[in-house]
Amino acid sequence: MSCVYLGESKNEFRNKEEVFVCRVNGQCVKKNGNRRMAQCNKCRSHLKLDDSDFASKWIDPVEIYRRDRTPTKGLRDILAGGTAFLVCGGPSANPLLERLNSRGCFSLAVNNAAAHIVRPQAFVCSDPPMKFHQDIWMDPAVMKFVPSAKLSGYRCRMRTKVGGVFRRAERGVDQAPNVWGFKRWSWMYPDDRFFTTDGCCWGNQDDGQRKTGEEKTVCTMLLGLRLLRYFGAKRIYLIGVDFYMTPELNYSFSQARDAGVSASNNKHFRTVNKWLCQMVEGGSFKRFGLEVYNCCERSGLRAFPHMPFDEALADAKGIIGVREAVEPGQPDCEGWYEKSECPKCGSWHIRYTADLSTCLEKKCGFKWDTKKPLNFKKEKKR
Repeated sequence: MSCVYLGESKNEFRNKEEVFVCRVNGQCVKKNGNRRMAQCNKCRSHLKLDDSDFASKWIDPVEIYRRDRTPTKGLRDILAGGTAFLVCGGPSANPLLERLNSRGCFSLAVNNAAAHIVRPQAFVCSDPPMKFHQDIWMDPAVMKFVPSAKLSGYRCRMRTKVGGVFRRAERGVDQAPNVWGFKRWSWMYPDDRFFTTDGCCWGNQDDGQRKTGEEKTVCTMLLGLRLLRYFGAKRIYLIGVDFYMTPELNYSFSQARDAGVSASNNKHFRTVNKWLCQMVEGGSFKRFGLEVYNCCERSGLRAFPHMPFDEALADAKGIIGVREAVEPGQPDCEGWYEKSECPKCGSWHIRYTADLSTCLEKKCGFKWDTKKPLNFKKEKKR
C-alpha cells in the first residue's frame, strides 16, 4: 500500500528515479532522494491508510487560495476538531435557522441558503457567482469560498437586485471582502479518494463521468462537506438536507421550480445518496475521523444517522461533551480582568463577586477584598 500523499507520475526522472506528484512536498521519488527532492520511503510525512492512528496524522491536502490566487495553508484545521453545521436549502431548515445565529455555532451555508435567515460564518458555491445574492458577497463577516477559476476575469461577475430588477454589479468577486478560492475537481470516486485528492470533488461532469465510470451528477453540498473537514471539523450536522423536491416544496426560500426540474434534482439526490452510502459502508468517513449526522428525519439522504436539532445545537454549544460550555444568553464578563490566581496558594479555582474573592481550594479558603491592596506575602512552595 503506497503513501496517501503519493500522486500520479510526472513522467520525469531524477537520478534515474521516476518523479511523482506529492500532495505534501509537491513532488518526490520513491528512492534515492536528496535535499531538493523528497524520498517517499524516508519522508516524515509518509502515511498509509492502514496506519492505526491515521486520522490524527493525516495532513489534509486541499489547496486553498487567497484572492490573488497564491496558495495558503492558514485555514487548515481552523475549527480544531470542533463541530460545525452544513446548511443547505431544503424547506426543513426554516424552523431551525434563527437558532444557528448564536455563540458556539459555526455554520457553512451552500448557495443562496447563506442569504436566508442564518448569517453563516462561511459560504461555498460552484455555479457562476451571479446566481447568488449580493448580501452574501458583500458581507465581510462571511468567508466566501469559490472555485479558483472564478476569482478573476469574466467568471467572477456578480449582479444586484433592486426593485425586482436584476443588474450587473459594479464589483466582481475579486473585489468582494473575505473571498477565498479552492481547487475544485469535477470528477468523483465514492471512496477514500474523496478525501485524499488535493481538490474538492463535487461530482461528475462529462469528463468526470468518462474518467470514473460513475453517473453524471454534481452537488455543491459535497463541497461543503469537504471544506468543513479541511477546516478541522470532526462532527458535522446537516441542516436543510431534505434530498427531496416537489414544485410546492423546493427550497427554504422563494424559488420557482417546475415538475421537470424537481424530478431532475431528485434523480441527482438519489445518485449522491448512493455515493455517500458507499463511502460510509466502505469506512471512508470513519477512517478520516469525520462523523456526520442529518437533522432532517425524513430526508432522502439515508447515508448518515438522524440527530434531533436540539441535541446537535447543545453539542455544538458545548453544553454536553468534553468541550468548554458556551454560556446561554449573554456571557457573564464580570471578574475576567481580576487576578487569575489566589494570592496565597496560587490556585485558579476562585469565585469572584463585586467586593469579595474566595479561593475554593479546601486547604486554603482564603478571602480577600479585590478593591484593597493585600498586606501579606505569598507563601513560597516547598
